[in-house]
Amino acid sequence: MFVYFDNNATTPVDKEVADLVYKYMVSDYANPNSIHGFGNKIEKMMEDARELIAEKLDAMPYEIYFTSCASESINWAIRGICKANYRSGKHIVSSAIEHSATINTLKELENDGYSVTLIKTDKSGVVDLKELEEAIREDTILVSIMAANNETGTLEPVEKIGEIIKSKNKNTYFHVDAVQAIGKIPFSIRKVNCDMASFSAHKFHGPKGVGITYKKEGIRIFPYLTGGSQERSMRGGTQNTAGIIGSALAMKKAYDNLEDMKRIDALRHFMAEKIAHMGGIIATPLDNSVPNTLAVIFEGVRADSIVSALSDEGIFVSTSSACSSKSSSSNRVLHQMGYTEKQAQGNIRISLSHLNNGKEVDYFLEKLKNVLNFLKFNHSGV
Repeated sequence: MFVYFDNNATTPVDKEVADLVYKYMVSDYANPNSIHGFGNKIEKMMEDARELIAEKLDAMPYEIYFTSCASESINWAIRGICKANYRSGKHIVSSAIEHSATINTLKELENDGYSVTLIKTDKSGVVDLKELEEAIREDTILVSIMAANNETGTLEPVEKIGEIIKSKNKNTYFHVDAVQAIGKIPFSIRKVNCDMASFSAHKFHGPKGVGITYKKEGIRIFPYLTGGSQERSMRGGTQNTAGIIGSALAMKKAYDNLEDMKRIDALRHFMAEKIAHMGGIIATPLDNSVPNTLAVIFEGVRADSIVSALSDEGIFVSTSSACSSKSSSSNRVLHQMGYTEKQAQGNIRISLSHLNNGKEVDYFLEKLKNVLNFLKFNHSGV
């Protein structure tokens, strides 16, 4: 049996989406920036896709921009705001459990003279709101917080954070990394009240190579990639029209399938109960997380050994974020949540999608139990 439980890393492209992408790669392939009729046709389709995405996110079409991936969108939001508004302040606030695209960008900005305050979290991974409020200063130009953690699934109170930021300093911009939210929970730009937000199509059954950026109308930001006048001169380079058009359909279907996340959440709770009986520590707060994600710690067993053994059985889970899972360092997020080095080394991430079912869960639990017994008996996982 083939069981794919690594959907936070990437999702399979929806068949209808794939067919649409193929059409715009092979038949309707014109450059949307060309002035002839063929180009105008493709430009209209791309703008229709922009309108659909804006509608689903509760934004305006002219506030939606396309990039190559979420990492580019995150980099653009953080660097673009800081570069355009440095005279207003060079202080940034974020959390200690952000994605590496955020953390590493902040490190580089520190080298450029910016100061960064990383807010701590509690054991469940939720940022300390009091600490965040106290960290915002007169010279705080940006706060960047993720909506849902990619490794534990923990939900951050981004709506409340937006309120705190604007009440403390109306000149402070708010960026939300919402990559892991779409298709798992309802998400509305207007409710969050952020200035920028980042998304990635391949996290909700769209194609790889399409990032989506929300930029509130009127905010000052520098372009991240200069070139032609594409994306209203904010992001140069010919757009990935096939991917963009497919991504709009994928987002529509993701919102349409939200009701099915109740079923996935039930499967997740069932797994958590069974895994706890196997000695696993559930690191994901089940009552405050996206419904598809389960982070589990097996003390005394190395996570990479578990992942490898399950892979041999046709089951695919991960140890952490795909962007850092091949790194030699252990889980940074779990360390920030208060788990020990030894515990972090035994962490695996199980992430489902609406395509998964109970039969796959039963097979996974059976094989996981066998793998744990084998590794513990042979001490090969330590």
